[in-house]
Amino acid sequence: MTQPYRVALSALSALTALTFWAGHVAAQAQTSQPQPQPQPQAVQPAVRAAGLDVRVSGFATLGYAISDQPWRWQRFTDKHGTLWRDSIVGGQLDARFSPNWSATAQLTLSPSTRHERQWAVEAAWAFVSWRPDNDWLLRAGKQRVPIFLNAENRDVGQTYAFARLPAEAYAVSPTTDYTGLSVSRTWQRDSGELSADAYGGRAQISDRIHSRELGPQYVPVHTDIFGAALTWRSEALNWRVGLIRAVTQRSDGQLLPRSYPFVSPFPGFGYFQVSNDIPGGPGIRSTDAITNHIVNLSLDARVAPNWRVVTEVARNIQSRTDLGANTVGGYVAVLHTLGHLTPYVSLARLQTLGAPRKVSEALMASAGSGSDALSVAQRVAADSIPVYDQTSAGVGAAYALSPRSQLKGEWMHTRIGRRSAMADDPPEGTLSQTGVNVLSLSYSVVF
Repeated sequence: MTQPYRVALSALSALTALTFWAGHVAAQAQTSQPQPQPQPQAVQPAVRAAGLDVRVSGFATLGYAISDQPWRWQRFTDKHGTLWRDSIVGGQLDARFSPNWSATAQLTLSPSTRHERQWAVEAAWAFVSWRPDNDWLLRAGKQRVPIFLNAENRDVGQTYAFARLPAEAYAVSPTTDYTGLSVSRTWQRDSGELSADAYGGRAQISDRIHSRELGPQYVPVHTDIFGAALTWRSEALNWRVGLIRAVTQRSDGQLLPRSYPFVSPFPGFGYFQVSNDIPGGPGIRSTDAITNHIVNLSLDARVAPNWRVVTEVARNIQSRTDLGANTVGGYVAVLHTLGHLTPYVSLARLQTLGAPRKVSEALMASAGSGSDALSVAQRVAADSIPVYDQTSAGVGAAYALSPRSQLKGEWMHTRIGRRSAMADDPPEGTLSQTGVNVLSLSYSVVF
């Protein structure tokens, strides 16, 4: 075990011991009735004049993560530790022009999604809202995709107990946001609130692809999405079901590969034609766009006083290509509230199904360990297919220092089966049948 990993382990052990002790003291002081967690108070209006009501708020997370492996996991994490994976700062402005019209803008400073080692300021939200009455809401602009329970507030770490939202579920969605239109209808009930959302628009994305020969590369694409979600929220039960149709094209107008033909010029020798520049084959089959249909089910239920079970599962069905994401992922977590302390355990699984996994394995078998141009081209093609075969188990805790801030710690073990696109394969070969342990510490605050 490396020295930084020992230091992080000692810190997490101390944090766990401290928070459990504090939680025990707090629990002793509680009555038999569960007490609701205090919520942050609304930020006072910065401007209120001539019918204009402007409110400014902010949030931040300082997160540290370290693993026990020399290769990078989830883009940034390795045995040297990093602040890049989970750290973020954001500010939000809400302007209300009348009881019916308002606008929201949210800017974040976080690691860039278009460059490997840069920080970037991006607009997470930028939309105008029209509420004709209390039941209907229409929005136009950049918005979050309402797919998972914490999809809209995923950047605000203070709003949930997890040190990091489970990647095995949240990675299934092709995008987190879009620019377009949405309409929501709400039904208020004595026991809770039911809402229906329909939305559509376009997302500009940089698809990160890592290969052992070329390293990380970013391919700009745009995704047109159309979806609907039905959500129930109450004190004892929250659930959401949703359906998304996503159509993705390269932003530069180039075609996307659909399949690679196998060429055998003579018995005992063959290869996959992964580029039209490789002679001897009929040429790769291409498509101008690929289509994904994502269906999800999320549930957050209070099963006993101070006990909650949270589970989310999503299926991404891809068509028009054998080389993309065709996945199923999800997790289940049990959380127990002890005053200001919320410990939890979680189990998650993400797996690629069907053709992408088989094609990737066939490409690797054909390429072998050769250093010639043909072998390298086949390995690069195999690495570009997002194959996942991983299972994660974790334990963590969140401690509410105040109604506006939380201190979190988590240990997560992930077992990689055949392969995981979340791991940056080293030059030595594909990472398979191995594991990675990650320790995470973070402080989240809203202001």
